[in-house]
Amino acid sequence: TNRHLKYSMPFVTGVLLAAGASRRLAHRHPKQLLPVEGEPLVRRIAKQALASNLCEVLVILGFSASRIEPFLSDLQIVININPAYNSGLSSSVKLGIQSLNPSAQAVIFIPGDQPFLSSEVINQLISKYEDSGARIVQPVYRKRRGSPLLFDHSLFPELLTIKGDEGGRQIIANHRQDLATVSLRSELPLLDVDTLEDYKNLIQDKKL
Repeated sequence: TNRHLKYSMPFVTGVLLAAGASRRLAHRHPKQLLPVEGEPLVRRIAKQALASNLCEVLVILGFSASRIEPFLSDLQIVININPAYNSGLSSSVKLGIQSLNPSAQAVIFIPGDQPFLSSEVINQLISKYEDSGARIVQPVYRKRRGSPLLFDHSLFPELLTIKGDEGGRQIIANHRQDLATVSLRSELPLLDVDTLEDYKNLIQDKKL
């Protein structure tokens, strides 16, 4: 494994944002548990995060946390429950920042709804951060910007000020000069599941 490499690299924590209530999914099943190639979506993404060069992985749960947690219980992750998940994404971002190891030099916020996000993409963000000295790193396919987003520790105080359903986009807008991008070869890792139709298109019909 590449475990021994992790400690020569910057200390980057992954925060998997999986607290949302899947309101746009006309479906009683939590989006986090939709099956993708035989395993729940949230578990699949957590395993990709664990396979990457991240030094630790935190998972933020909220909606249906008690149903979702058993699918993650055997993984080497830290689970935090966000009781305020209904107040929007910003509440999970803030909880993630507040839960970081004090050694963390940067954080990568990993969406819980991108089925084909890979450890390779996460590693590319970490490498770009290490090589460029940029304070924010974002993946891009052609001109489409996406997630996960990496933020340097110098931006943590600002991330604690965001509100509502905003992730880090306002921070990016304030710090364009600090942004580096990673160009992806495929759009697939950036594609997310918001609706049942998205899910069918991406997973069931295998329109890859």
